[in-house]
Amino acid sequence: MLIKLTKFSWNDDPSPVLIGTESIIVAESYDLKHHNGRKHYVTKIQSRGAMVETTYVLETIGEIHALTIQP
Repeated sequence: MLIKLTKFSWNDDPSPVLIGTESIIVAESYDLKHHNGRKHYVTKIQSRGAMVETTYVLETIGEIHALTIQP
């Protein structure tokens, strides 16, 4: 199953990202800190592919879980 999330970026507008739920290794709440002192609360997702990839998204773990529940 693929879920559509909102990828976080310091410089650009947030953009959509598709992540396969079967490839998610870890999802955790995370305080992302910029080198200039700015902070943003995101969800850090580590997923497997050829290598482990880390994606920061704006949705909370609860919102992500709700997207994975099939009716």
